[in-house]
Amino acid sequence: MKILLIAPDLESKFQKSPKGFKIPYPIMFSTCGLQMLAALTPLHHDIHIVDETIGEKINYDGKYDLVGLTVMTTQSSRAYMIADRFREKGVKVVMGGYHASVLPHEALQHCDAVCVGEGEKVWGQILIDAERGELQEIYHEKTLIDLAEVPWPRRSLVSNRRFGVKNFIQTSRGCPFACSFCSIIKFFGYTFRFRPVKDVVAEIKNLKENGHLKWNMVFFSDDNICGDPKYAKELFKALIPLKIKWGSQSSITISNDDELLELAKKSGCVALAMGLESISDQSLKYANKNMGDAQYYKKAIAKIHSYKIAVFGLFIFGFDSDDKSVFDATLRFVEDNYLEYAMFSVLTPLPGTKYFNEFEAQGRLLHKNWADYDFQHVVFQPLQMTAQELQDGRYYTAKRIHSFRSIFKRVIGAKTNLVFPIIMNLALKRLYYHLPKI
Repeated sequence: MKILLIAPDLESKFQKSPKGFKIPYPIMFSTCGLQMLAALTPLHHDIHIVDETIGEKINYDGKYDLVGLTVMTTQSSRAYMIADRFREKGVKVVMGGYHASVLPHEALQHCDAVCVGEGEKVWGQILIDAERGELQEIYHEKTLIDLAEVPWPRRSLVSNRRFGVKNFIQTSRGCPFACSFCSIIKFFGYTFRFRPVKDVVAEIKNLKENGHLKWNMVFFSDDNICGDPKYAKELFKALIPLKIKWGSQSSITISNDDELLELAKKSGCVALAMGLESISDQSLKYANKNMGDAQYYKKAIAKIHSYKIAVFGLFIFGFDSDDKSVFDATLRFVEDNYLEYAMFSVLTPLPGTKYFNEFEAQGRLLHKNWADYDFQHVVFQPLQMTAQELQDGRYYTAKRIHSFRSIFKRVIGAKTNLVFPIIMNLALKRLYYHLPKI
């Protein structure tokens, strides 16, 4: 069969600047899953990957036998348009990813089959059924895959234009925490799984040998690389001889373990993105974020900085205890604690999460235009401010944090490393040129 796998574009104007710069947050590594499926595809099939988020074009006249789409909520309306167009040509379409998994019957209005949850175990059966003309509507393997069985991504099928696309490696799936707003639990369940460390090391060596490590940098695409300290220590010890630089996502609880921080530093860690979410203790409790309060955050950030590791803080506005004072208070916290980078999102009740069910029951959802469920648009009615005030506050903080004054104050004050945080800030600054002044 001739197979096309597609990462649909983002429709949100907040993801694109007028100068054409795009960052596909929150799907920076949107083709990772597609590369995994390609690696599991028997070689007698002709398979291609198209990533619309970096401007690649879909050839609708390509004579494909099967089209597969990975679908996050904010991509879903675009994915449905693509699927409808192929089906008009008689091409079979299968969808997977978070949105299709939580709303399979909605997705089935636009495709022939839906993969619910992880796709690795059922992909082979989907291909067999497609060849026979016997696609089922829903494929759902209820047992999660052992990560020792997951192949290396088929990186040769993706463009070099995507930043970091050949630098990514996954060492674990899931997260040991249960934050109320998070979709990870819905997708992976209350599980935390790991790849054998020797497999991770072998993959990194292969990337180095094939010239895929730009700046000798690896991005670990884990949800929480330090979620299990014992595994993380084993991993970091094995990374030290490789002499790489790396970044990933971690919980701030890494600061509780000096040995873990020392090993992270020695193994090449230069930056960690951390979901701090809020500096309000009440909001943290509401979010079931049981990792410490704002005072703990200050001490933890300073400690991580002392190991020359940059901290990229991720914050959410719009919790029920948030009022308009949250914006300036968060900006002060970010600058006073020298967070090298901060990203501000609005609370987004994704389908399938606790917040979505609560807000829908309370009549607080403003609409179900999925393209706006992008962590940038306000799609629900806040309690302590109007929807427009929350939206304006997000504009205001995004512009302020990317001012030259703020960037250099934070990066220089942190005393970790200058080059990577400054490049990251200046690159993302372009994303906010078009936002209105508040």
